[in-house]
Formats: sequence, C-alpha cells, structure tokens
Amino acid sequence: MTYASNNNAVLIDGCNNLQNLSVTLEVGEDVATTAGSGWSFQLNCYPPPGEYCQTSQVNILQYIVYVQGGNLAYEIQYWSYGAAPWPSGFTPQPSTTPWLPCWANDYYLSSPFASINGDTLPSRSQLQIALQTNSSGVTQVNFTYTDPNGNAHSPSPFKPPAVIPIVACTLNLVGPGGSANANFTQGLTNSRGIIYYSVSSGQLSVQNGGPGAACGEAGVGTEETSNMSYSDIDGAPASTVTQILQQPVACAINNLFLFERDQEQLGEMQRVRDNLVAQQPAGQWLIEVLDRHSADLAVLAATDDGDLARIARDLLTEALHTTRRGTVFEGATVDHALKLLRQATGKLPSSMNQLDRAGATLLESLRGRTLEDGLKAASKTIRPRFAKSRRPIREAQ
Repeated sequence: MTYASNNNAVLIDGCNNLQNLSVTLEVGEDVATTAGSGWSFQLNCYPPPGEYCQTSQVNILQYIVYVQGGNLAYEIQYWSYGAAPWPSGFTPQPSTTPWLPCWANDYYLSSPFASINGDTLPSRSQLQIALQTNSSGVTQVNFTYTDPNGNAHSPSPFKPPAVIPIVACTLNLVGPGGSANANFTQGLTNSRGIIYYSVSSGQLSVQNGGPGAACGEAGVGTEETSNMSYSDIDGAPASTVTQILQQPVACAINNLFLFERDQEQLGEMQRVRDNLVAQQPAGQWLIEVLDRHSADLAVLAATDDGDLARIARDLLTEALHTTRRGTVFEGATVDHALKLLRQATGKLPSSMNQLDRAGATLLESLRGRTLEDGLKAASKTIRPRFAKSRRPIREAQ
C-alpha cells in the first residue's frame, strides 16, 4: 500500500526491543514547503506496555528535527497520552506534567545545530536520527545533518534521563509542531529521496496495521500532518530496509478532475470555495480537512478501484450545479453523500477518526437548504480546529 501524511508504515522486530535503531533520509531533490513555514522530521517510537515515568504510563517517544527559519533544531518528548492528573498527595518532579512526566521542561527546542536556506533541505544532503540502546532501552540520541558538500553537523548527544525500550517505530514528514500542517512543494521526479531504517540486530518488518495493532503498544500518533506520501517498505524483513519519499499530493479534489475538460469546472469549484465556503466557520473546517488530509484522501481514492473517486466526483459536480442555480440540496443528494461518507470512514487512517461525525452533521445541515444557509446552520457546532503555533527555542547553554 501507499502511505501518506502522519500515517506511515509501522516497523517492528517481532515485538522484540529495537536495538540501536537509526533512520536516515538521503535527499534526492530539495524538500521544502510552499509557504516556507517549516516542517518536521519525526521519528515516533513506541514502548511496550508497562513503562512508567513517575505515576504515568509512557506510550510514545518522539525524536524530532525541526527544519524551519534557516535552522535545524531538535526536540525529544516522552508522552503519556491519556494520563490522569497526579494522584492526591503525590509530589512530582518540578516542571513536569502527567502528560510529559519523564524530565523537566522537555517542551523546548534545542539550540540550532545547523544552518540551511529557509526550510529547504537541499538535494544531496542527509538527515539522520540514531538511537543508542542497551538492554533497558534508549540511552543516547544522536542527530546528524550532512550537507551537500559532505560536512556533518551534529549537536552534542542527548542522554534521556529516563531509559525506556521501544518495540515499534514510524517516520513522518509533517508540520513543525503544535498540530501544524506542512504543504510540501512538488519535485521534478516521483522520488524525493530514500529513507533507510536500520537496527544493529534482529530484522525489521512491517506491522500489519497502524500503531497498537501487534505489540501491545499504544494506538496513538502525531497530530501534525502534511501532503507528503511514502512508498511501501522495500527489503523487509531485514536489518536494513528502505522506503522512497514520494511526491507530495497537491490537492485531493484536484486529483478527481484531471482531464482538460474538467478544468473549467474545477476553477468554478475553487471560486465557490473562496467566495462562499471559506466565509463560514463550518466551511473553514471543511477546507482545513481537505488541506490537512489531502494525501490520505488521495491515497484512499487511488486504492479503491475508482468507486469512491467516481462517486465523489459525481456528488461534487451535482453540488456545484445546485450552488450555481441557488437551489436547495435535495434529500436524495444528501443521502448519497452520507452513504459515501460511511463507506470511506472504515478505510480512513486513525488520524482522521472523529471527522465522520462532523462531516455527517455538515451534510445533514445542507438538507433542504442552499449551500450558504446550510453552512450557516452547521457553523453553530462546527468550527476550524487548528491554529498556527510554534515551539519556543531553548537558549544555548
């Protein structure tokens, strides 16, 4: 299958602890965003159940390089998603929370360890995250950027105060923290680069399913998203496997209207989006979903034998005609759209969970109403979710 956004392959070694895991991106073409607002290279790792910091069970370890503002910096966070507040009478370590319980102030970025042009990781460069482990878990983290001239740039190794093992990992190229989205630029070829995953012993294979499907690890992931896509894993099972960093997906709706005869209709849809849909909070939510999950939606449409894509294209065309005439949406149209939503929901990645409920509310709001009136009605309960945010930079020590 093809992977996208924050839904990449999960790699395991038969549920054994991963030994000295390293992930290296070898860049074949420049990797940058359209707005120059930055992105992150996230290695998300999962411990086996039963690993605690203070009173909180740790369920995802994040090792992240931020590519932003002309610099590379890193962040390491050991999360306890779903943690309860500290127990009554418990005295936690200063500057920790039940959700980030392993050491103090781990929400800062490091000082920059390399300089780049804007948020462009240039062709013929490399970016690596390498974990050193012992029998108890991860003891050291090394970040390395190798520029196109072969010069290596690395900060001092980071030694996590909490030593925790990992049994699964996944890599995502996504927005720069704070649930942000990254819209990557298109390249000249399908392959933007090669990703190498290696362990010092054992064999990496693809877990059947997303996080939480096989090794007892938590079924959580990152909230950052992007339009990036990734190939299947090649060479598994093996101590080193590879993956192609593929082209970003420009727009899920654009991919439904690829023929020349469709371009006038697509342009009219874009005008409706900008002049009508974007004026209402529920419409802003819809645009946000399509932008943030364009790669996931495009992959879904491409791998469903064309049925979902064909039905979606027909419904969008009908919606455009209804809007153009200024008439209300018929019940049958809404029913067809709800059926499509139900068909797609079971095939969407876990990061899109809960979107179906808001989507159904929006569709029901259109029943017997014009597009504008339906969006106004839906806006009573549906509003855009994400706001731009940036992580603070830690002062150099």
